[in-house]
Amino acid sequence: MAHKGFWCRGRRPETTARWRELGSELRTIRQGRESSGHEMARRTGWPVSNVSRWETGLRPMSAVEAAIYLATCGVTGEERERLLELTRPGPEMYWVRPYFDKLVDPLKSLIIQENLAEAIVSFEPMLIPGLRQIEPYTRALIESNPRHTAERADVLVGARMNRQNPLDRRNPPSCTFFIHERALRSVVGDPSVMHEQVLRLQLAHGMPRCSIRVVPEAVSFFRTFVEPFKIMAFADHPAVAHTGTFAASLFMDARAAVEGYYRLVAQLEHDALSEGQSHQWLARSAGEYERMKE
Repeated sequence: MAHKGFWCRGRRPETTARWRELGSELRTIRQGRESSGHEMARRTGWPVSNVSRWETGLRPMSAVEAAIYLATCGVTGEERERLLELTRPGPEMYWVRPYFDKLVDPLKSLIIQENLAEAIVSFEPMLIPGLRQIEPYTRALIESNPRHTAERADVLVGARMNRQNPLDRRNPPSCTFFIHERALRSVVGDPSVMHEQVLRLQLAHGMPRCSIRVVPEAVSFFRTFVEPFKIMAFADHPAVAHTGTFAASLFMDARAAVEGYYRLVAQLEHDALSEGQSHQWLARSAGEYERMKE
């Protein structure tokens, strides 16, 4: 099964999610200072090509190079430490982002990868995919989590809603969402919230480059496989697989791991309802939730 974006065009060297996140963060900081890449190169004495490749995640950056870059932009304190952490040695093909680190926004790393991706495919066994959640659904989920204060819940809800921006672009990524039946039958909030949420999924069928596929409860393998995952493919980088736990996000750049997840996608494509069947299933589900509201 061929998957566009698994190996980047032109056989560029392999890169990692960590390099891309650091580069994206640095570029955003530089642009916020209204400084060009040429200006950064002039002030630091680096070749312009180095600045470009660092900012696009095509070249790893040492802690010293990152410190010079950040100092040139006037970045200090906790923000400086958070970004320097991205340069520290680690298992390059597997990257863990802890949720409980006070310097780490639990969704920021994923949001950066989603915004850079040209194609996203995901499987959700228990919840509606984050990129397709409505605000009341997201809020009900977050407020039910005892680890979040009310203030923190507001911040996270806002971050999750902003996360959906890639789908509103003029050229949005191609997205395929495989959603297990139990995720659609589990009531989050109340029937009114679920009715609105399922209608939102129905409307997604009319969006360009967006596909919703329902995975029936009767499918034996995915009845027991409960790990959510997504694969993000890029124009200039190899694909990365992602999954999350209660405590951390895991990004997997290793070829064997990504290929393993693509095999799961192939199984999902075989087992899931077609787009037309899924649309009909969602219509029936919306009707059921509407009756439950009465």
